[in-house]
Amino acid sequence: MKLLGQGLSLALLGAGLAAVPALQTPAAGTPSPETHRSTVRELRAQSQGAVAVTGESATGKVGFVRVARGGDLLPSNDGKPADKAAAFLTDFAGLFGAKDAQLVKAAESSSAYGTTVSYVQKFHGVPVFGAEIRVNLDKQGDITSANGYAAPGLGLSTAPALSTAEAAGRAVATVRPASAGHGATDRSGVRALNNDLMIYRMGATHGEKGTAKLVYVVEVGNDRNVRDMVFIDAQTGKLVNRYSLVHDALERHLVEANGSSNPATFTNVWNEGDPFPGALNQDQQNEVNFTGDAYWFFKDVFARDSYDGLGHSMTTVNNDGRINCPNANWNGSTTNYCNGVTADDVVAHEWGHAYTEYTHGLIYQWQSGALNESYSDIWGETVDLINGKLDAGEGDITTPRPVGACSTHSPALPIVKINSPAEIAKICFAGAASFGPQLTSSGLTADIVQGLDDAADGSATNGCSALTNAAAVQGKIALIDRGVCGFAVKTKNAQNAGAVGVVIGNTVEAVNGMAGVDNTITIPTAMVKKSDRDRIVSKLSPGPVNVTMKDGSSAVKSDSYRWLMGEKATAFGGAIRDLWSPTCYGDPGKVSDEEYYCATDDGGGVHSNSGVPNHGYALVVDGGTYNGVSVAGIGLDKAANIYFRAMTAYQTPTTDFADHADSLEAACTDLIGQPIKKVTVEPGATPAAAVPITAADCGSVHAMTQAVELRTKPVQCNFQPMLDPNAPSVCGAGAKQNVVWQDGFQGGLSNWTAEQEVVFAGGNGFPWDTRTVAGHAGAVAFAPDPTEGNCSGAAGDVSSRDSIISPVIAMPGTSTKSPRLTFDHSMASEALYDGGNVKIRVNGAAGWTLIPASAYLFNPPGATMASAATNTSPLAGQVGFTGTDGGELESQWGQSQIDLSKVGVAPGANIQLRFDFGRDGCGGLTGWSVDNVTVSTCKTKGAGRVEQGPARSAARTGSKVGTP
Repeated sequence: MKLLGQGLSLALLGAGLAAVPALQTPAAGTPSPETHRSTVRELRAQSQGAVAVTGESATGKVGFVRVARGGDLLPSNDGKPADKAAAFLTDFAGLFGAKDAQLVKAAESSSAYGTTVSYVQKFHGVPVFGAEIRVNLDKQGDITSANGYAAPGLGLSTAPALSTAEAAGRAVATVRPASAGHGATDRSGVRALNNDLMIYRMGATHGEKGTAKLVYVVEVGNDRNVRDMVFIDAQTGKLVNRYSLVHDALERHLVEANGSSNPATFTNVWNEGDPFPGALNQDQQNEVNFTGDAYWFFKDVFARDSYDGLGHSMTTVNNDGRINCPNANWNGSTTNYCNGVTADDVVAHEWGHAYTEYTHGLIYQWQSGALNESYSDIWGETVDLINGKLDAGEGDITTPRPVGACSTHSPALPIVKINSPAEIAKICFAGAASFGPQLTSSGLTADIVQGLDDAADGSATNGCSALTNAAAVQGKIALIDRGVCGFAVKTKNAQNAGAVGVVIGNTVEAVNGMAGVDNTITIPTAMVKKSDRDRIVSKLSPGPVNVTMKDGSSAVKSDSYRWLMGEKATAFGGAIRDLWSPTCYGDPGKVSDEEYYCATDDGGGVHSNSGVPNHGYALVVDGGTYNGVSVAGIGLDKAANIYFRAMTAYQTPTTDFADHADSLEAACTDLIGQPIKKVTVEPGATPAAAVPITAADCGSVHAMTQAVELRTKPVQCNFQPMLDPNAPSVCGAGAKQNVVWQDGFQGGLSNWTAEQEVVFAGGNGFPWDTRTVAGHAGAVAFAPDPTEGNCSGAAGDVSSRDSIISPVIAMPGTSTKSPRLTFDHSMASEALYDGGNVKIRVNGAAGWTLIPASAYLFNPPGATMASAATNTSPLAGQVGFTGTDGGELESQWGQSQIDLSKVGVAPGANIQLRFDFGRDGCGGLTGWSVDNVTVSTCKTKGAGRVEQGPARSAARTGSKVGTP
């Protein structure tokens, strides 16, 4: 597979470390290694010079080791670089979480700075996805750093249950209904392009600890607008992870697509050496020109010949009807553009994704994905600032803006201020719309009313048809929920009903910009995150709720285009991001900002959270005091050389913000006193020497990492596991537990009765089954939640409930015993739309009673599933277990404990249990795993009362009836 070959077995350009003046101590919040303390002491004792060690949050192991200037991590060895690196890892591979035998040399590269030896991890011959260790040596042969990520504690089977063909088929079936990419509409020709058996450690890209799985990593695409990485569990066939490699917002060959999509037609209209501009239109000329600028920037300054380092041709496709315009992308082989998005920074941005893929290979999720986007913005803006093109009317683009100042050429930054009632008063950050008037600093104040429409599409609050409560909306701000139709459609329907403004309520904990075109819209629109939407809804009855929609951007503004991304892409209608002041566009400028994107969509906020490293680059270039930290600007020449060095010598596919900070500081150290080149895009230029990097410049880099908080965790996201794994004992101290009935599913579902409810004719459900799951011993009961269905309300719609019902269980007749129900489980479902809960029937009652959260003693259900207004699941509106662990694609196991007396279970009662799993019509994730369902009683020993106590695990057995 090309991606993995380049991302893991990298052909590195730069290498080695020179030296640092003095190592900076990592800032507070940087994870420190929690294991191998004695080995770290051994390393420090044998090294020459002070050693700094940074932990890897995804493993609890070491992520980065470096030594002070003039030092050596292995001074006792004077062998060749590869031999010395191997000797170092023989002793210290365990620090990174790998056994020495698991590390396989992948590349060795030398430069003016030294040598980098790169290793990948394999377990029983199977590669570990994203795992790479790099050992850097300076020109004298001293080891000055080692860094990377490895998956520790591997012990899984590497024999797959699925064949390669079966995995490919499931991956294609996952992608065919909808790509993980951004706006891809034409999915014809989707097929498996590459397929590799690998080990994938859950949580690696999110900096979280997780279990290792044997997976097929399948690249699924159509060579145009769809290119997804799909991870299929090689044992169960379930989807483990998925992300898009079609990067939104960039030899020379130029292909004209004529806006065609179905079928697409292509005409080669220009090749290197043809007369220029010839008959090319402005967009076509831009693509040729700015592709050349990107090529010569990397070639002149860093000696990299095209994105693969081997002179690969660079092909662009103009007016590409296969992508959702206005947009542009890199699809793995070409950059592709809609008309009007061919500005210099956009074209260089898209080629930046190609250079990223062939160097550090940053995985397009969470912080590594935000860095992927950021590096493209950084290179795009650097080219824009130095090429002297498309600058007409932009005035002075060389003078830095004041810190925190927005540009006068940026749109308003909406906020929605809840004025009353007082108990919900709050200033809510909001997303801006590309249509309608801009909000002003004085804003619009009015009462807010829920806009209602017919529910034919499954929701009466999404505003996708004419509003049915126009009288209530007249003269008010309409609250409309996200979903089904375009944002401009919603706003126009509210405007037609007499609304003076629209607030869109998001379905996730994030705000987004809203695209759309309708020149007849005359009222403003802003989007708030889900919790703020719910905050408003909670007081609409009896109401009123009064809000102000206004421009919340900084009072200080500057007439400057410097650091604006895409400002000359006419189809965007203006810049789409601001590297200098990301918050002016609703993106975070530091990790602790409220704008930091915590939701799981958009790859975990790759386009928004890129604001943090974007700001870091702009700040270290121009300088300023931010977040209480003074940063002395070092200029474009030094900054670009440091960032490229970090990109090619230190960063790996799983690099997060903290790793990025370490990489930049190590790269800066390498370059102290070394020759570097001035940035240029001049074809075939011999660049002038830039002023060398100094120790003081490295101090600026370190200060920047503190200012934008690269080593700080986004604690405001409050990512938490769904289930606490540390269950207390069922009965507590001073009490005895007696098992009445238990099933550990070793005999399958023979003790249970299946029941299914399908909502729509022609639809279907997915019955419970038993299976083994990774990270959990023995068989479990499993309710599937596959990524299937079509939400059509007809054939292929999977809106359904599947249940398993226990036999009648007789409770003991003594009043001295307190009844309990416990079960172990793990949930991974489409959040709020799919999920499960437990119901009970006592003494043969006609109906089933949902066990409420108040009856749970431990690990209660923590969410209410979306209501029937937007959710076609039979469990809509019910309290249950839904979603995954915070920021993850699965949840860890935990035990839930229930006091059955709180649902009317008296001594001598007969009970039945029903485990329900409900799903809406389309989409899903994995499913609900349940094990060790146990009904028991707790009897107090002597005086005292029954209470929770220390943990005690239940035995795993088949179904059994115990003695009361």
